[in-house]
Amino acid sequence: MRMVKTALNLVGRAAAMANELSIFVPTAIRAIMSRLAPRIEAAAGGSIRQTVDLNPAIANRIAAGEAFDIGLTNPPYVNALIQSGHADAASHRSFGRISLALGRKAGVEHALGSNPQEIADILRAAKSIAYTGAGTSGRIFLEAADRLGVSEAITSKSRAMDGGAPAQSVAAGEIEIAVAPLTTLMATPGVVPVALFPEALGAHIDISVFLSTAPPQSATRVTAFLTASDLDAELAEAGIARIALT
Repeated sequence: MRMVKTALNLVGRAAAMANELSIFVPTAIRAIMSRLAPRIEAAAGGSIRQTVDLNPAIANRIAAGEAFDIGLTNPPYVNALIQSGHADAASHRSFGRISLALGRKAGVEHALGSNPQEIADILRAAKSIAYTGAGTSGRIFLEAADRLGVSEAITSKSRAMDGGAPAQSVAAGEIEIAVAPLTTLMATPGVVPVALFPEALGAHIDISVFLSTAPPQSATRVTAFLTASDLDAELAEAGIARIALT
């Protein structure tokens, strides 16, 4: 009898795993996706498994053949995955846009500005700066710093870190300024955003949602949930603005 129960349990687990949706989630939206998880499962009608990674790594993992049902990452990566036959073109939808921002340790009131000169001044005055070295936000930051004319001034005091680490290091008092997606700064206790890179600098992170080439029907329902206007206000509160797919 015990062997029969064990066999039935294994069959039940296998069936549950077969019905589980696999979703790639960028580090920048980990907090909001975690909060949405119960509603995503309700939309799917089953369990989900979120795999969190940096945007470039998500694209590389899918291109290397890692199985998934739903993915979220930057539009250029999605387009490349569509071209290589790893993603369904018809499923490509915009999820939202996240501003790149500067954050410092909470405790000192500071108006949230977006003036390029103010951003340049903050970076020049900072004793230490951290950014995500292998992520989209890090690449965008280095490009923006060049446009601001501060690259040489900040090179010696800038540190490339893993995803999420810049904000955490600021919260711990180890780094003065974190350069990170607004979503990450807002979701990290002990850190406050103090400046947003303006649209004119091109320093924003766009996120798209897409499906695999053979997704289950439940994945389509999840995509509809993630892109529905019902979520717009909640996403805005988390630092994500809805935009049209270009």
